[in-house]
Amino acid sequence: MKDEQSTEIQPRGLSTAAAASFTGLSASFLEKARLNLTKTPGPKFRRIGKRVIYLLDDLNIFLDSSDRG
Repeated sequence: MKDEQSTEIQPRGLSTAAAASFTGLSASFLEKARLNLTKTPGPKFRRIGKRVIYLLDDLNIFLDSSDRG
């Protein structure tokens, strides 16, 4: 018999609200940055249909680059 391990699926992309929580930024900032309404550029995002997602890799790159600035 195989040991059943509970495997939790880790999302590759996050919604705006989840990305805001992950980065410590506000959802409002992320929404405005997508529209180029902020002086500071936001993280890269993707559109899938009408949905907007932020890939974890892109969020980590954004956070790493913010540390230097």
